[in-house]
Amino acid sequence: DGHLGDLPALYVAADGTASTPVLAPRLKLSDVRNRSLMMHAGGDNHSDHPAPLGGGGARVACGVIGG
Repeated sequence: DGHLGDLPALYVAADGTASTPVLAPRLKLSDVRNRSLMMHAGGDNHSDHPAPLGGGGARVACGVIGG
């Protein structure tokens, strides 16, 4: 459930690496190609009335998805 663009949590180690794949079966690469991705320091509050920034805290990384 959730919004189409919502992705599952990404767990990042203290050294900044993430090795667990993020699975999003409702999305195809063509849906997200050339779109931006923003990562936040915390988790989403999973609410229909989200806290500022989804409750996810500070923005820590962003980029454009290629492919």
